[in-house]
Amino acid sequence: MHVNSEVYSGKLDKPRSNTFSSKGEYEKYIVDSWKRCRNYGLTPYSKIEIRKLSGKELDSLLDENHHFIHISSSYMENIYSLVKGTGFVIFIADEKGAILEVLGDKDLIDSISAKIEIDKGVILDERKVGNTSVTTSLINEIPIMFRGNEYFVLGLKGLIASSAPIRRKGKVIGALNVMVGNEEDAEHSFAIAVSTAKAIESQMAVEDVREEVLSKSQYQNAIVECSSDGFLTIDNKGILTYINQTGADILGIDREKSIGKYIGDLVNFEPVILSVLRTGKGYTDREFIVRNNRNGVKYHFIKSAIPIRDEEGNIIGVIDNFRKIKRVHNLMRNLGGNYAKFTFNDIIGNSSKIRECIRLGQIAARSSSNVLIYGESGTGKEMIAQSIHNASNRRNESFISINCAAIPSELMESELFGYEGGAFTGALKSGQIGKFELADGGTIFLDEIGDMPLHMQAKLLRVLQEKQFTRVGGREILEVDVRIICATNKDLLSECKKGNFREDLYYRLNVLNIYMPPLRERMEDLEPLVYYFIKKINDKINGKVEGISSQALELLKKYDWPGNVRQLENVIERAINVCPGKIIGINEISNNLPDEIKKQLYSDMNFYNNSVADTIKSLEEIEREAIEKVLLITENNISQAASLLKISRNTIYNKIRKYGIII
Repeated sequence: MHVNSEVYSGKLDKPRSNTFSSKGEYEKYIVDSWKRCRNYGLTPYSKIEIRKLSGKELDSLLDENHHFIHISSSYMENIYSLVKGTGFVIFIADEKGAILEVLGDKDLIDSISAKIEIDKGVILDERKVGNTSVTTSLINEIPIMFRGNEYFVLGLKGLIASSAPIRRKGKVIGALNVMVGNEEDAEHSFAIAVSTAKAIESQMAVEDVREEVLSKSQYQNAIVECSSDGFLTIDNKGILTYINQTGADILGIDREKSIGKYIGDLVNFEPVILSVLRTGKGYTDREFIVRNNRNGVKYHFIKSAIPIRDEEGNIIGVIDNFRKIKRVHNLMRNLGGNYAKFTFNDIIGNSSKIRECIRLGQIAARSSSNVLIYGESGTGKEMIAQSIHNASNRRNESFISINCAAIPSELMESELFGYEGGAFTGALKSGQIGKFELADGGTIFLDEIGDMPLHMQAKLLRVLQEKQFTRVGGREILEVDVRIICATNKDLLSECKKGNFREDLYYRLNVLNIYMPPLRERMEDLEPLVYYFIKKINDKINGKVEGISSQALELLKKYDWPGNVRQLENVIERAINVCPGKIIGINEISNNLPDEIKKQLYSDMNFYNNSVADTIKSLEEIEREAIEKVLLITENNISQAASLLKISRNTIYNKIRKYGIII
């Protein structure tokens, strides 16, 4: 029997998303795919056979799908620019499973290719490779995620992939697939696959609408008016013949009064679409920044334009589709998870120091001044930053988090401020939007600001002073409205004296400062934190633990927690995983403490001396506690434990068995 035959017994994991109304519905698609594989003559140990097109066959495949690839590529590049370097691979396949385009991190592609090749021309045929997320998505016309035991052929086990079908005019023409290298990114990859597939479908629908407008003008108003993009048409003399309400709102013109007028007079700048009239060449998804000569207002667009031709091929006008860059940023923000999830209510503790931290955070939320949060690693500095954002008037805008210590010095400028296409070797042709642009109108959180290189500190200072910047390789000055919150575990003033941090930048950033106390300075918060983590981790791993014994809690209080709240969470998760019952005991804590905690506790002689003395309560209960404490002290050395308790080795073994003590 297949090693994963539990799928037939209803033991699959829970459904991967809300796509399925029940676990049974999700299992049905998997079981059906397994049955198909068996009918094809495959076994779990079958060799994966890849068919890959090349030469003329591949050229023909790509030509046939040119329109599909062209539209999908821009969305794939935008998404990949947000997740590049974090273990993502994105590709599209046609309706037969033939891969058309691939973007991704080379290390992950190489890792996946050890199991199954991912490249243009590779055909993912279920009869040859077994079931995959792509084949199952195409056959059933549903979005689906594969990981773990869903694969029929064991050679694919371990791959994490999400696929969503892409339809054009109601027919599935292919699928978009997102693969990740880390389990924690699985659900996020599913959301990206579904959202991006829908975005591609929508863009293809827009393209189809453009064609229909040319031949079926009676549908023009009904369709275009429903779009959240701006649409307009001009004749061959540049006279505005149509504009939808969204377009009029974006350009700030009166829709009814503008029809019949020259487009250049309406907007007070040289309209880019006039070049289409002159050259006969359109463009797709190009970025433009123009300024109104009358009022100085700057327009930042993503635009597509195509010439309209008569039967003889003469240009009779242009149709223009445009949207504000801010709307594109919002889409990327939503897909990229650039939002804050924590509020002040999520901060656990009632100590005076944490209450003061929250009080200062609430003051910062009502202000627009820059904030500097300082404290040791693991204290929750980003949680405070997110809480400030969510309590501010920027709560509905982006929250972009950047770890300055994690970005190589040579890449930091392009990461923060973006770059134009071809700005440097390896740059995307379409360029890349920087974090400051994505954060426009919202908050940017610069974690580990003390590790920012000096040359970048100068550039950041300019942005703070002038609220504008230029992309790498670009000329256009971009204006930005961003609230900056910084965090550090360093003494920045001391770093200034050492020449590692600019003093002028320090005073710009340190307008409002918040100190995040280490856990050892607010030990009264340890118990509520422990119970919070018990609930949180139970929910995550479906645990059954309900609490912690007083002895185990006292043991935790004896440690000074240099890793702070993050370290405490780690210890509690370890204990929950090995706890045999509903209460975490001293044994679960002591046996799973990191070595550095054990070392500190075992050197505490007061703990040694008092560990057995406080056991005079009731007989069996206290006898067990005494044995557990002595075993902890002696690190489970039975002879030493028996000597301390003044009983024989046989007796202590009997007691260990009686009370079910784990050693």
